[in-house]
Amino acid sequence: MSASHELRFDGETVIVTGAGRGLGREHALAFAARGANVVVNDLGSSDTGQGADTHVAQSVVDEIVTNGGRAVADANSVATSAGAAGIVETALEAFGRLDVVINNAGFATYADFADVTDTQWRAMMDVTVDGAYHVSKAAWPIFVQQGHGRFVNTTSNAGFGGAPMLSHYGAAKLAVAGLTKNLALEGAEHGIRANAIAPVAVTRMNAEHFFGSADPRIENWKNEIAEGRLAIGPPALVSPAVVWLAHRDTPVTGEIFSTTSGRVAKVAFVVAEGYFNPDHTAEDLRDNAAAIRDLRRFVDMNSYEDELNTIPPLFSDYR
Repeated sequence: MSASHELRFDGETVIVTGAGRGLGREHALAFAARGANVVVNDLGSSDTGQGADTHVAQSVVDEIVTNGGRAVADANSVATSAGAAGIVETALEAFGRLDVVINNAGFATYADFADVTDTQWRAMMDVTVDGAYHVSKAAWPIFVQQGHGRFVNTTSNAGFGGAPMLSHYGAAKLAVAGLTKNLALEGAEHGIRANAIAPVAVTRMNAEHFFGSADPRIENWKNEIAEGRLAIGPPALVSPAVVWLAHRDTPVTGEIFSTTSGRVAKVAFVVAEGYFNPDHTAEDLRDNAAAIRDLRRFVDMNSYEDELNTIPPLFSDYR
């Protein structure tokens, strides 16, 4: 593809939350390389969400500036409405505009469901769900006023697929997927698009859990994948999908994409054709379980109406 077709963000401003390390850092670098003004938001917390270090965000800003880009560090917390407002204000004060929000901030802790504490649950919701909500809410009126805006949120297969020891994380991430769907529906009339990625990458948050080492560097990962020993690539492989979904020329909205190790694929919430009988009993459902669970014919839901629209004709025929 020629350079004239490159997806550029010249003059646009992008907020990336949790941009100090891992996935967020790669997203910030990718946008800056394509001409965007980048707000690098990060508290500098540990991989379990503890503490703070302002140097974490600033180090990414320094890297961007050294490479000729434009960026500013922000250490506001996404977990409060005041913090989110501060992030947006940083963007406006530094660059005078806001075009894209990448809700990436998050952390992971691992525990069997029986051992998850109320404190762990609340902390996960505060950053993952409330964080995406607060920052999106702060940016929303700006996007509505200018008739343009993009959200790219971060969900996880731990939510829609499930994962041992991640009940709190998975629940929070699935809520982000629901938020994304609704932002897309309500934003359509305002020129706002919202999508989500479900990334899998080797980062400091999961390296020790999956590989027994806190060092997130996996050498020769392409060979490891080819030989069937590794299904997780480096964070940089996730960022192209984020860039694509954030661009103003990308028409996609309300969708979720799995991205890892070079593969990008749509994730869908579907409803099977199922078994129809308004007078059914529990025994009928037992006897027709195969039809109920058969996914050979299904509705790919882009809104709740997609499912409801399949029912009235059936009821009409029944009457």
